[in-house]
Amino acid sequence: MELIKFSEKDFLGIKAFMTPLWRSTYGEILPREQIDFLIDKYFSDEGLRYFRALGYKYFKIMDGDMRGVAVICEKDGSTYLDKLYLSENSRGKGYASFVFSELLKMGKDITLNVNRGNARALRCYFKNGFTVESEEIIELGNGMVNRDYNLRLTKGNFDIATNGK
Repeated sequence: MELIKFSEKDFLGIKAFMTPLWRSTYGEILPREQIDFLIDKYFSDEGLRYFRALGYKYFKIMDGDMRGVAVICEKDGSTYLDKLYLSENSRGKGYASFVFSELLKMGKDITLNVNRGNARALRCYFKNGFTVESEEIIELGNGMVNRDYNLRLTKGNFDIATNGK
């Protein structure tokens, strides 16, 4: 397993990679209009330029081929995991734990937002030692909202959750 920083060429295919993942992840949680809005917000050329200018870093999760995408930035003294999406056939195989381990090597806690209705992601995060710090409602406009938990992972919690692995 490797976490490899995106090349310029990688950005050309990110929207095509992410669209089916977002639709399968959020299809029963969010309205299709909101899913499409968020895909465009984060993965259109304009969205990618915007977030990259803010310092967001994009990584491929590789194991022979691309298994997923992680997007991070620095936020409030932590490594903020803005996105972690794995291809359907890569879920439950330790890739998320690998990403958490690699990010913790940067020496900072990991923080993230997760949709309160995303039960699969919540199971993964809690299994790996994340704790809920707060709840948040994010207004997106046009009546759309994200209802999220704000989570945090510290090195100590990760070591305990993964038995030091």
